[in-house]
Amino acid sequence: MKRLLLAAYLLWVPVSATAEEVQIGGFIIPGSRAAEVFYDYADRIETESQGALKPQLLIHGEGGPEEQILSGTRRGRLKLATLSSLVLSNIVPEVAYLGAPFLFDTKEEFDYVVDHVFFDVFAPLFAEKGLTIIRWVDLGGQNIYANKPVLWPKDAVGMRLRATQDIAARLFLESVGADVIYITSPETIPGLQTGMIDGGLTPTVAYVGTGLVPDAPHFMLTQHFFLGGFFLANTDWLESLSPKHRSIITDMFASTDELRQVIARMNADGLASADEEGFTAHHFSPEQRAAWKAASIGTHERIVSEIGGQAQEVADAIQAGRDAFDAMKR
Repeated sequence: MKRLLLAAYLLWVPVSATAEEVQIGGFIIPGSRAAEVFYDYADRIETESQGALKPQLLIHGEGGPEEQILSGTRRGRLKLATLSSLVLSNIVPEVAYLGAPFLFDTKEEFDYVVDHVFFDVFAPLFAEKGLTIIRWVDLGGQNIYANKPVLWPKDAVGMRLRATQDIAARLFLESVGADVIYITSPETIPGLQTGMIDGGLTPTVAYVGTGLVPDAPHFMLTQHFFLGGFFLANTDWLESLSPKHRSIITDMFASTDELRQVIARMNADGLASADEEGFTAHHFSPEQRAAWKAASIGTHERIVSEIGGQAQEVADAIQAGRDAFDAMKR
């Protein structure tokens, strides 16, 4: 009904003869709650601009892999994109520090630091690359999937675990004695089937329903870091818009809290489908989590050292945010 009313409304809204296409890129699971966020955003842009801005959603990978989407956004072929911190660290290396294992004690603490630190710290770094941050996009905790249970750090010793080519993931897996295997996303399922890999790292939303379950039916909720990314705009394009249209682009997207709620529901639905999908979700006890955290001690300093640049400043700002959270909770 909502979309029918919108279509009827647009029949009489005066459409500009020079409507500008607004290409929006990303990798969103089709039919998911997250996809609805972007469809609603597109509706709002078109409605509020009275047709002067014409969104073109390329959110299901039509723009290529994330690296290609990032390049296209920086070059202006895409105007907006949602991209994970894993790929964004290719142009802003300091973002890789967010993957430091067990950097945050709770999701509540992480959310507080996102809201009070992230924009001030990262906006200038992305501005240097021609990108403007619009929102942080939450993806939930990063976890381990595998063909057998991996409940304690000792269980990971010698396992061939797939990771993206980011510093934090490599150092985390190395700290628990795993063999780190770098293969692309399309190679993951064949890699599991041939024994090239025994498992890997992924958030809940990407594990359930993406074909990993049959060959890696064990899902360990390590929650060793909270994955996410940024919804970004090409700065030159954004600044070329009128103030009204610029506000539409920046204000009509879902709020950070709304995005958190969407992902939380998707994660809960995914875990609730364990019996139906045929996987076992291993929830860790405080003792198990403490053991994984202890095994990864020292990785934070090594991550900062390998990143270089302003990584220490980013680490210090995040620690200050954590301290402020602790003071608030006392």
